[in-house]
Amino acid sequence: MSKKKPPSQRQLRVGETIRHALGEVFISRRLDEPGLDTTTVTVTEVETSPDLKLATVYVRPLLDSDREGLVEMLNAHAGRIRGLVTPALRGMKYMPRLRFRLDTSADYAARIDELLRDPKVARDLDRDDED
Repeated sequence: MSKKKPPSQRQLRVGETIRHALGEVFISRRLDEPGLDTTTVTVTEVETSPDLKLATVYVRPLLDSDREGLVEMLNAHAGRIRGLVTPALRGMKYMPRLRFRLDTSADYAARIDELLRDPKVARDLDRDDED
């Protein structure tokens, strides 16, 4: 069983730099793409590979109605987006390839919260407190 190595400080720093640069690109609406320029996108996290040649970008639209096709659209325009982010990483030897994924962690947290509010679960939790 192999353990996944935690990211290095350099991976974390590059990921944060990419996250901030992507935020600027999405805020300034420089993509000239109607589907992307009208959607408010939040970049929640950027994970980089150990060799810094691939960056997985986790995004979430502000409105749930904008979810459909967002990741596909971003991945289709990843080359253009990469070009807009490149100046922020001018000190790097290679600009990482960008791969976009939908961030579902908020959905997972909402589901757990919903389960904890279920009367059956609340009853069991109250019973544990009494013991």
